[in-house]
Amino acid sequence: MSTLKKMTWFFIMLPLAGYGQRDWSAATVETTRMAEGVYRLFVDGRVSVTAFTGEDGVLLVDAAYEQTVPQLQAAVAALSDKPIRYLVNTHIHGDHTGGNLGLGRGVDIIAHHNVKAFLGRDRQQGGQSLPGFPAWAQPNISFSDELELVFNGQVLKMRHLPGGHTDSDLVVYFPDSRVLVAGDLLFAGNFPYVDTGNGGHPITFLENLDKIISGYPDALVINGGHGPLYTMEELKAYRQTLQDTVEAVRAAKERGLSAEEARKARVLQPWEDMGRFFITEDRWIDTLYPFL
Repeated sequence: MSTLKKMTWFFIMLPLAGYGQRDWSAATVETTRMAEGVYRLFVDGRVSVTAFTGEDGVLLVDAAYEQTVPQLQAAVAALSDKPIRYLVNTHIHGDHTGGNLGLGRGVDIIAHHNVKAFLGRDRQQGGQSLPGFPAWAQPNISFSDELELVFNGQVLKMRHLPGGHTDSDLVVYFPDSRVLVAGDLLFAGNFPYVDTGNGGHPITFLENLDKIISGYPDALVINGGHGPLYTMEELKAYRQTLQDTVEAVRAAKERGLSAEEARKARVLQPWEDMGRFFITEDRWIDTLYPFL
């Protein structure tokens, strides 16, 4: 199995088997207020969930892992005594959809059509046979391009930005709160994971960051799927840094270096701090090489 296929399998399997041997009871949820009634719930020190509370109830953007549902429910209960009414999945991966299995009953789940199709089908991965999610854990509201939802006095705006991280990615904009949830279109401070096996493309990833930068106000709090909260200025700087890494790898390829030689030469050493989460320098080089 290739390195990129192994990464694809790892992200999708997270709620089912990837962390099956660890003690999930030790997982924590860190709560940060982004705006009135809008909170970042940072699950297990790695995955962001957004909670939107108000008179209508609670809306969650992403669900983290199936195994961290009890901690997530406790964190939500500390913010609101009202029920969870909506759950939005920003894309297909298990660290964002696994919690559907514990949160989905009686809740409207919203996602792109591709998330619904993916979660609903049986599949073979990593030598294992995985059943599709039960109907109540799949999106019952799906869309293709854009969707607006009136909830807690705001008109939430969801937009599909495909082809960067996966073919299913969407962003959720809270216009009155000036909050944008970017899902895994933002690995803040880190090299991004581009799931080429499910429609991702590293250059499109950068283009989607451009769409976010040009399409939303500067005065925003931006919550990515992983890493710290960002301002728009920080997002612009991150996008430029990623462009610099692309150019460094492109230059190595144009000099005739193979991907292995580029790794050995450590052409991304100036950005080594960005490789300390999940995608290392070597993996980012391997991701980029076929597309340059």
